Amino acid sequence: MENKDKNTSKNNNISISGLFKQTAKWQFISTLTVAFLAYWFAGLPGTVSALIGGGAVLTGGFVASRIAKRSEDSADSGAILVNVLKAEATKILIIVLLLWLGFKVAAGNIVPLALMAGLAAAAILSGAALTAQNDEK
Repeated sequence: MENKDKNTSKNNNISISGLFKQTAKWQFISTLTVAFLAYWFAGLPGTVSALIGGGAVLTGGFVASRIAKRSEDSADSGAILVNVLKAEATKILIIVLLLWLGFKVAAGNIVPLALMAGLAAAAILSGAALTAQNDEK
């Protein structure tokens, strides 16, 4: 019984920085893979579109991890929940703003499928990286 408690506390001590690094690595690799494939199918505009999509998710995740890290050492579950909700809302806002900026800057050169693929690959793999990190511990 005591051994199980030690394993549980070990799982709960995963740092936010460590989670972000693992997630960012997966997102970066997936974004570059999609960008390479987009270049093969649609040329430079496809690559730029994929990088805009994946970059928006990476940037949003980075800022969200900084906000979530504020409550990393807190024992108050209410404070942790509020910071996680703030982090998620900020991440979504940053993704939307960066996509809007990307649409404005690259106005006529956006390849929608490449942008959506870059965005989706980075977003989906963030969940997969967190799940894999949780399974390792």
